[in-house]
Amino acid sequence: MSLRNSTSLTPRRADAQRRNAQHSTSPRSEAGKRCVRLNALKHGCDAAPENDAAVMRALGEDPERYEALKQELATAYGPGDALWDQQLADLARLYWRRNRVERMWTGLMRDALEKVEAERRSVARALAEVTYEPSQGSAVAFELPQPAHPLVRRRMLLSLLGLVRDQVRRRFVGSGLPSRVESYYQDALGWRPRRVSQLLKQFAMWAYLREKQNPGELNQYVKEKFGNEAGVEARYQELLGLLDQQIAWEETVFAEESAAQERKDEIARDACLAPEDKTSELLLRQETALDRSIDRKVRILLTLRKEAAQQRKEAAKSPKPQSRSAGPPGDSRSAGPPGQAAAPSPEAAATLSPEETAALSPEETAALSLGERVSRSGAVISRSVTGEGSLPRQEQPAPENTAAADLEPDAATPVNAETSKSPEQSQNVTENKGSRVQEVNA
Repeated sequence: MSLRNSTSLTPRRADAQRRNAQHSTSPRSEAGKRCVRLNALKHGCDAAPENDAAVMRALGEDPERYEALKQELATAYGPGDALWDQQLADLARLYWRRNRVERMWTGLMRDALEKVEAERRSVARALAEVTYEPSQGSAVAFELPQPAHPLVRRRMLLSLLGLVRDQVRRRFVGSGLPSRVESYYQDALGWRPRRVSQLLKQFAMWAYLREKQNPGELNQYVKEKFGNEAGVEARYQELLGLLDQQIAWEETVFAEESAAQERKDEIARDACLAPEDKTSELLLRQETALDRSIDRKVRILLTLRKEAAQQRKEAAKSPKPQSRSAGPPGDSRSAGPPGQAAAPSPEAAATLSPEETAALSPEETAALSLGERVSRSGAVISRSVTGEGSLPRQEQPAPENTAAADLEPDAATPVNAETSKSPEQSQNVTENKGSRVQEVNA
């Protein structure tokens, strides 16, 4: 069985949590909600549309400039319907977010550049602090810490070697100088620094015995280390020569490292223009997505504008519809049902020129053809009823059987002869004429 307390939610613990929750509620009033609605604001890309103006002000942007951008896009792509306006609003928002991403890039670059400049100023300040003249011999007594930066460390070593050479020339070598020099050359592979450290130790002991004023010990030490007084002078000149060579070499290395540091600073400044971290990767992906969205919106707007221009062009080419109502006196166009193109009457069509006939619309041409067919059919029927265009008939007395006379004409009577008709026969002829006209119209 585990010795840890159970994490199950007991009624007592639930009541305690409910009481504690009453003391940590968020603002409930409208004023409090307005005050804290931007507490979690970072980049504003996911902010609610109603908070756009507040987000812009919080990020140092001008909402009026955003409205001006919308007006510029509306002027560039032209007004349209509701779909057109929505596309323009989306495009303005995308452009604004794209400009915001550009500001983010600029901020990242400036931040990286500031870090590079801060590092450069720090190195320059450290170089100034570790540089001292040979006459300032008391600097060795303070046991200054060795800097971690290689260029600053080299500058400090140059100051120390200049101080050592100055003391050797005055034939005075402090007891702390050899250990200080050795601390800088612990990992050195050259023989010159080790030989300089060895000679410094010998001359430091020699200076100590001479200052002690003990001739016996001094002579014994000279005999053991230098052989004689001539050996002391030879080792002294050797030490001065080695110090000059070492200082010249250190100055050359310092100049090379200084040039290398300048190149590193330049590379670091150039690298600030293309930062490579997670934030930069996120910005790059967001910038790519915004570019694609902008390109898609622009293509949609261009397509809508092209379609609108095509519709206007087609509307300009098509003739304007004319009213079917009664026109002014002398108008020869026949009236038709509403929505049907007005066609000229057969009498007016006979007077139309070929150019006017070619200018008629397809609906007017079809109506004209239909009217001509109806007119021809009516003329044929009227001729067949009235006998126009045929030979005159001889009048015959009406037969006794009216029905038989209607159905079977007398054989002696010519076919084209005019006969008298009863009122019932005239009514039948009129009805047959109307039915045939309706068939032709159908």
